[in-house]
Amino acid sequence: MNKILQLLEESSGYRTIPVTYSFYTDTLTPIQIYDRLKDEAVYLLESGDHASEWSRYSFIGLHPFLTLQEYQESVSVTDHDQQTHTSYPSLKSAFEETFNRLKVKLPEVPLPFQGGGVGFVSYDAVSSFENMNRHRNDDLELPDYHFLFCRTLIAFDHKTNQVHIIRYVRTEEENEQMKSNAFKEAQTQIYELVERLSARKQMDLFFIDNQEEEQGAQGVTSNYDKEDFKRDVETIKEYVLSGDVFQTVLSQRFAKEMSCDGFELYRVLRHVNPSPYMFYLNFEKYEVVGSSPERLIQVANKKLEIHPIAGTRKRGNDQAEDEALADELMNDEKEKAEHFMLVDLARNDIGKVATYGTVQVPLLTEVTRFSHVMHMISKVTGELREDVHPIEAFQAAFPAGTLSGAPKRRAMEIIQELEPNARGIYGGGVVYYGFDGNMDSCITIRSVLLKDQFAYVQAGAGVVADSDPEMEWQETVNKANALFKTLHIADRIFGKEQKEDTYYA
Repeated sequence: MNKILQLLEESSGYRTIPVTYSFYTDTLTPIQIYDRLKDEAVYLLESGDHASEWSRYSFIGLHPFLTLQEYQESVSVTDHDQQTHTSYPSLKSAFEETFNRLKVKLPEVPLPFQGGGVGFVSYDAVSSFENMNRHRNDDLELPDYHFLFCRTLIAFDHKTNQVHIIRYVRTEEENEQMKSNAFKEAQTQIYELVERLSARKQMDLFFIDNQEEEQGAQGVTSNYDKEDFKRDVETIKEYVLSGDVFQTVLSQRFAKEMSCDGFELYRVLRHVNPSPYMFYLNFEKYEVVGSSPERLIQVANKKLEIHPIAGTRKRGNDQAEDEALADELMNDEKEKAEHFMLVDLARNDIGKVATYGTVQVPLLTEVTRFSHVMHMISKVTGELREDVHPIEAFQAAFPAGTLSGAPKRRAMEIIQELEPNARGIYGGGVVYYGFDGNMDSCITIRSVLLKDQFAYVQAGAGVVADSDPEMEWQETVNKANALFKTLHIADRIFGKEQKEDTYYA
């Protein structure tokens, strides 16, 4: 059947139709694809977890046609095609009504993500979820939610070396001739993309010495004086002893002036600190770059999953030291008690939205290693109730207990009282919510916000009754070290003074 006739036939009953094209390549990488299309691309999602199905794919989003944004309780969806702005009372209603209006036909390409909303939910969005007051000092002034819906999605399959291009065509109430013209235009635009990907383009190359010096902390400032941080650790310990909380996560935010862009920073970060969730999001006025080790919550075919992470050690200098540190972590009663508490919190979060009797803990306290640190990790699962929307499942788990504390609400109140600034993206979630109704999200840690020529990095430590203030301070620094190194290398290679130089791999 003629492709256009097939699209016309398939479009019946839908308002948004996918036009697809796939090809094989052994010369392109996701980084090269993004670089060649970066004037139009707005996000890149990848995974460095080679045990996961997600690591098989990289996803690049181009040409956003809808933007969902929230700031101070007003949720707005901007339709760039129709030049309209629609307000909604909640994040759930905004997604629900937008999906109903788009009425998307899913492409027949077997991908874990086939398009939808990609963006972040800031930690401070909890004020609308939990009816809490906002922080007194929101100096970065970020929206609580910011999602992009892209007309074009490029999926790179690392297993087969296939590139899948999906371009969504909005047909609304058009007649067949108008639909036919729209499909032909989409095909032409896809072929033009393929031609651009096929063209030779010199890309800035770089190398990273295996013995790269740890100079990343140079030029870094903090929003916390060390003694003030240690004093606040003692304050939290008093709250713990008085029975207010079992644990509270106290964090500090680091800042460093930067002259490279977010994509250049991401190129370095994916090498220095590969993680299960790697992302680059470009919102024009600011960029979000990250490599998070921790899932916030996943909803896949009604299956719920949370991965609590608590308990940390630095990586050893050799295998013997690494194994010794792992054994030390697994035998640390304080770390294990904190971890079990957060597993119970995850069970409670999933239990709010799961079918009764389906909550399980299939993995408990396993040491997982990352580039600079190792963590104790567990897995909690359940089945989503039929009357619960995936966004409601996200809200039930938000923010993660590993970034707030227990009980959550009182811990968040203490964080708001003590930390000098609103957290912004830190401790929130980077999220995709697909047209197929599936959702995945990671906690926004090991991440960088680039805004107004500054890079912001934040890291926290879980404070309990017997916490040592000096050690908690040092834990935040240890967690930030991989990002300090990334900032240093990226500025050395891609900073303004280096733009005219070429570095070869």
